[in-house]
Amino acid sequence: MFEHIVIRRAEGGSSISAGRIAEALLYYQKVHLVIDRGTLSGLIRQIGMKSVLALLRRSEVSAVYCEELLVTKSESVGVTQYHNLVEMTFVGHKSIGKFKNPQDRLRYELEREGIPKSDASNFSRLFFDLVPLRKFSGDYFLKGGIAKAAKRDLIDVEYAREAFRQAVAITPGGYLAGDDLKLEVIDTERGMVVFLNIDLTAINQRREKIDPSIGTLSIAHLLTNILEARADLALSSFYGGDFVTSAVTSSIIQVKHAELLRRSIINETSLKQFSEIILPDSPCLAEVIDSGEQSFDDFLKLLDRAARFKDWLKSVNPDEGLIKTYMRDVASEGWIQKLPAKSLRYMFTTALGATNPVTSLVSGFADTFLVEKLLAGWRPNHFVMGKLSPFVKGY
Repeated sequence: MFEHIVIRRAEGGSSISAGRIAEALLYYQKVHLVIDRGTLSGLIRQIGMKSVLALLRRSEVSAVYCEELLVTKSESVGVTQYHNLVEMTFVGHKSIGKFKNPQDRLRYELEREGIPKSDASNFSRLFFDLVPLRKFSGDYFLKGGIAKAAKRDLIDVEYAREAFRQAVAITPGGYLAGDDLKLEVIDTERGMVVFLNIDLTAINQRREKIDPSIGTLSIAHLLTNILEARADLALSSFYGGDFVTSAVTSSIIQVKHAELLRRSIINETSLKQFSEIILPDSPCLAEVIDSGEQSFDDFLKLLDRAARFKDWLKSVNPDEGLIKTYMRDVASEGWIQKLPAKSLRYMFTTALGATNPVTSLVSGFADTFLVEKLLAGWRPNHFVMGKLSPFVKGY
């Protein structure tokens, strides 16, 4: 339980935040990041280039960089729209020509963010020394590439219909489409023509009221959800472990592959319950970091003091669960707690006197403290209440 987690997207579909990474690092033994251009840019803005590199150098962290964008390319011919699922790479700019390699592309993008050229160049070099580049196109994750596999998913109309039903239900402003949902996909040389009786006008009116910044929903967006879901399915199968991505694509994956994400969902639910029950009325770790109340660098210092807690997490039995194991171990007594306090005081006072007669003079003041420490032993609540709770509450 909590051995290995792969993170690609946040629940709402946004890029991975430093706070989400922090939560994963605290509870999991190994964290693998699937970094895209948006995630990398967001992390640099949030915690800075130096902290990003420090994160990637940690032994419990691994990562890949996927610079390709998964998009639906649409064109209209008369009243008909044709759609193609593609993996797109930013290859150049009219003012500077074609980029020679991924490092040049990343450097250019960092410069556009206002980062000085020398800093951008140095970061790009160090980043690719730490993180390999992986492509959605080609055969690395899936033979033939992600886009071709997603097209096959769409042509499987029964699966695609249920996938659209799940995506529309969980999308902000969406609704529960009933059995009258109709879908037809026609594959042509120009692209796919999709007929779908989803009420996009009503959905977009609700989305506008919820949050004008989230944009309108279109057939192309729904097709891209299918494409992203295929990418997530390939990545989760390739890397194994718990897999975290957007709620929309997770719901699509579960149409055919519910068991693949079952352990991830169980563990995620367990961690949420742990925070709600053990640390009630406290903000979660991701919130305090993403809000800026605590810095990511300070979290890494906390993480370095969490070794015993993480060792304890290794022992959690999936059949017993996190909360039950925590409550049992907090209440349990070790062998030293069964010894009479008088015997312990005698033992420590004698040992201190034999080693250093001067020390024995003050042992009468110190032995009570030492005995209390021994009687307490180490339990998981010592870290949770002594270090984690003060950190998230800002004490």
